[in-house]
Amino acid sequence: MLLAGSEIHLKPVPKSWLSLRHNYFSVLFIALFHVLEIPAPRLRLYARLNHCLRAWVTACDNLLDKELKEIILTDLPAKAHTFKSVHTILLTDRIFFSFLMDALDQKIINTAEVEQLLNISLSAISISGREEAEEEGGVMDTPRPDQILQKVHLAKTGHLFAAPLSAPSALGDIDPNQATAKLARNGLTTFGLGCQILDDISDLGQDINDRKYNYLISLIHHRGTHGEKKRLQQLYEDGNLSDHDGLEKLYQVFPEASQQALADGTRQLKKALRSFSECGLPLSSLNRDIFIKILVTVFRHPERFYHLRDR
Repeated sequence: MLLAGSEIHLKPVPKSWLSLRHNYFSVLFIALFHVLEIPAPRLRLYARLNHCLRAWVTACDNLLDKELKEIILTDLPAKAHTFKSVHTILLTDRIFFSFLMDALDQKIINTAEVEQLLNISLSAISISGREEAEEEGGVMDTPRPDQILQKVHLAKTGHLFAAPLSAPSALGDIDPNQATAKLARNGLTTFGLGCQILDDISDLGQDINDRKYNYLISLIHHRGTHGEKKRLQQLYEDGNLSDHDGLEKLYQVFPEASQQALADGTRQLKKALRSFSECGLPLSSLNRDIFIKILVTVFRHPERFYHLRDR
């Protein structure tokens, strides 16, 4: 209905998009909503709003990173990478508002709560947006790994992963001071840090190109072997890297630091999963290991990550 008369038409949703692999994070968020005992009508609303949040974040990442991960499939030209992301943001904004109006009509929320949700939908992702803005155009410093994790990545990704709890907290369906809620928020924040470290491994080449903060770059710069430090310095001195496929595999040139980054990322994920287990999710030690192995496949080059793990 929202696209009626626009000359832009939706394409059918691929079956693969309905798989667990394609909705891994959303399933985790919804599972935590259940553990936190959010009433069913509100839970469905928060799940819908969270999909909007994820669409906004992905489309913004596309624009900032000059890539295209499609969220809404349309018949726009395949080469229209920039406009597809712009259109996703515009369309998702209207979908978000329609979800609020439907919930208002069904008396799931009231008028004051509509305004609260409109406000929190922006403020919940603005911390991450601020960090992205600080890095836009490139950075010249290389903070220590602990500073990257606790300052840069905490803002960029840690708080972003906890953002789905912002709406139910704002409306009182979650008490942020309650023990289970604290465990859930801490777990999601830590989970985000682990995911960002894995992302940094794959994004090493692009982040060198764009002069972005990157955990693996920091490890090489501050703790790397003489040879790896020298290789990193040479890459910066060479200027713009052009081989896109080579960029995605560049971490293989730094096996020692990449192994450490993978270990650090996995440690964060294991810590997060222990928090989720304490919340009440059925995550035994074995299930936590399986969870992480599946998660690694969500990222690029899983077979190479496994190779690193086995070194």
